[in-house]
Amino acid sequence: MKKSMILSVLALLALVLAAPPVSADGFGMDLGIHGGVVGTDGSDGSSFVGGAQARFHLFWIIGAEARASYYSDSYDLGQLGSVDIENVPFQASGMLYLIKLPKVGLYVLGGGTYSSIKVKGTSVVTGEVTEKRWSAHAGAGVDLNLSKSISLNGDLRYVFLNADSVDEALHAAVADYNGDFWAGTIGLNFKLF
Repeated sequence: MKKSMILSVLALLALVLAAPPVSADGFGMDLGIHGGVVGTDGSDGSSFVGGAQARFHLFWIIGAEARASYYSDSYDLGQLGSVDIENVPFQASGMLYLIKLPKVGLYVLGGGTYSSIKVKGTSVVTGEVTEKRWSAHAGAGVDLNLSKSISLNGDLRYVFLNADSVDEALHAAVADYNGDFWAGTIGLNFKLF
């Protein structure tokens, strides 16, 4: 069983690597917008996230992305009230396409996130903290080419934020808040070249 599974994976990998590159799939650049949902552990639910992205096609199965987003969320503290969170994450990602065909591509991504977080306590817990920090993120997604110049992408990524100064400023009220979040987004991209 293991041997046949390994052979199947190797055959698929050989097929993908041996397939001719998609025409005009050398260096290229797309600009686009994205929107979706974001969630943090302990939040009141998911919130809307939106922003802009630039994608760079460097080589057949290698790409890169620069993305800027914005979201706001609320972290429930029970009887103490809530904490309102605003985050502006800027992400730089390396992308590796596991499968890249003329109309569809599956990729994994990873990189760095620079976040500008503003946390404001309301009700019993009061105060405001602004923190700027670097963190790592990882994810996976799919590209769908609608035409020669328009594509859609959908991905899910997780950001390991660990915003520890929020704990220090607002004390035990948010002691278990670390700022880690996940985001599921859909993007619309326009090919520049």
